[in-house]
Amino acid sequence: MDSSRRFTAYLAASLLVPALACGSDAPEVAGHETTDTGETTNDETGDESTDGSTPTAEAGEETTTETGDAACDLSTPELVEQAYLAYGDSRDAVQLSACDNHVWWVSAAAGTELTIFISPSEAVDVAISYPDDPNFTQTLVADSLYEPGSISFVAPRSGEFAVVLRAINPGDDPELQLDYDIASSCSNECGRETTRFPMVMVHGWTGFENIGPLTYFFNVQSDLEALGYPLAIAVLDPYNSVDIRGEQLVSFVQATLQNQRARKVNLFGHSQGGIDSRYVAAAAGGGYGDRVGAVITLGTPHYGTPFTDIALGLIPGPAEQVLVFLLNFLGAAQSQQSDVEASLYTLSETYMQGEFNVLYPDDPRVKYYSWMGQTCVAAIGCQDAVDPLLLFSYNLIFGVAGDNDGLVPLESAIWGEYLGLIPADHIDEIGQISGLTGLNYNHNQFFRDNARMLRDNAF
Repeated sequence: MDSSRRFTAYLAASLLVPALACGSDAPEVAGHETTDTGETTNDETGDESTDGSTPTAEAGEETTTETGDAACDLSTPELVEQAYLAYGDSRDAVQLSACDNHVWWVSAAAGTELTIFISPSEAVDVAISYPDDPNFTQTLVADSLYEPGSISFVAPRSGEFAVVLRAINPGDDPELQLDYDIASSCSNECGRETTRFPMVMVHGWTGFENIGPLTYFFNVQSDLEALGYPLAIAVLDPYNSVDIRGEQLVSFVQATLQNQRARKVNLFGHSQGGIDSRYVAAAAGGGYGDRVGAVITLGTPHYGTPFTDIALGLIPGPAEQVLVFLLNFLGAAQSQQSDVEASLYTLSETYMQGEFNVLYPDDPRVKYYSWMGQTCVAAIGCQDAVDPLLLFSYNLIFGVAGDNDGLVPLESAIWGEYLGLIPADHIDEIGQISGLTGLNYNHNQFFRDNARMLRDNAF
């Protein structure tokens, strides 16, 4: 049996553990796995002693030390998560025991060739797998290294991959300890870019100017995918409460994880999309904190916007006039008014400060970033002139809460690590309408910069 099939067979037999030791997000695993070659493997390793004097432990049988103490159960080696290796990263003198399998994380854009260099003090098996396979049995490539060498593969899709190492024939010596050096390097098509985790773009209100969810982030998907980034555009109700849109986003994230063979996603939410993204990650909401790397919000009213409080009569102001403005702005039919009002309440100061932020605190495993747009009348005092579509709402909010992007007050958009202001109103922020923004703002460059920020921070 060649080394790739031998390693796959060994992993299928030995990596059947109740939970992956690489974080808390691994699913339960079954007692038998079918490899990608179609062979069904069971819980016997199939390895035999090579020197004729030390028998290999059977599956489920603990090996012992010279003192008679149990060393480990070789049928259930411990998966020990190591670090993420970006291009050019390396680690020296990493200690590996016979009863452990080490899991390293790397990433590559589709079509990029990645090479992993390993210099072991004893022979090791190494395999590269998709990260969502809890047992790492569906290997993309595998080899045995008896001296310093390397293993290479061309990424079939953009994103993260797992590199798994183990000592060869660990049953021969359960007390075996070895060390190795490891390094990651791009070896072909190195100009392509990727994040570790797919980016899910989450829209806010749709319907204005007949803009739908797939064109909401104008040309952003095609621009980022051309560079190599993995991307998915969420399709949610055009306007509704966070309870409904948030659950729709949970389902979309789960489908994205499966479709892209990923174990986490990054969420990028604009306007209400940022609230929906926080709901997905929160324990009391979607409970996906273990499956979200980072949340970036843009123009999101984390503390609400008084404009919707006025529309709903929650605070004094021209309620009827504001509600009519919003219904017309969204292009909502009379039959959709209840959905619009549910969305307006979600974005109100009353709800966000009094309910949402209390019920759905941030998950500490997730990194949160925020951006905000800045606009003003006729660009007097800032670098962007508010769009005529937003002039009424801008002036009303300015009189109540000061600087805003036409729908959201500046102070309300600050959440997590605040990254600053961009010269754009609420619809310029996403490249609308049809790519026409102010002269001082390039929305495609803005989203490229955010994708690279995620990449550089190992998200």
